[in-house]
Amino acid sequence: MTSKQPKKKYKWGWADSIIAVSVIGVLLVGGTVYLGTVEKPAQELRDEKLACENFNTALQDAYTKDNITDFYYTLFRGAYKGIDESIEGKELSDGFIALAQLETYVSKESEETMLETVGDATSMVQATCSQLLDVQFSTPAPTN
Repeated sequence: MTSKQPKKKYKWGWADSIIAVSVIGVLLVGGTVYLGTVEKPAQELRDEKLACENFNTALQDAYTKDNITDFYYTLFRGAYKGIDESIEGKELSDGFIALAQLETYVSKESEETMLETVGDATSMVQATCSQLLDVQFSTPAPTN
C-alpha cells in the first residue's frame, strides 16, 4: 500500500496580492480607456442626433402656427430644448444658443424684420443637423 500524504494547504502570499491588484488595475484602466474612446463619443453622437430630431419636430410644429408670435414661441422652445440635449461647447450647441439668444431681440415691433435673421440662425442649426443625421440639406446654408 502506498501512503497518501495530505496536500499542503495553499497560503496566500504577497506575490499573489500584488498580482491580483495589478490585474484589477489593468482592467480598470482598460475599462476607462474603452469608455472614453468608444462609448462616450457614441453616446454624445446619439444625444446630438436626438437634439436634432427634436428640433426638427419643433420646427415643423412652428410652421403650422397661424401667427408669427406662436411661430417664434415654438421655434425658440425647440432651440432651448436643443441646448439642453446637445453637448456643451460643440458646434450644434453653439448654433442652438445663437438661435435662442435672438428671442431677446424679437418684439411685437420687430417680429417681421427679424424673420431673416432668425431664418439664418435656423439654417445654421439645420446645416449642422444635416451632417449629424446624414441627410441632404435642401436650402443653401448661410455663409456666416
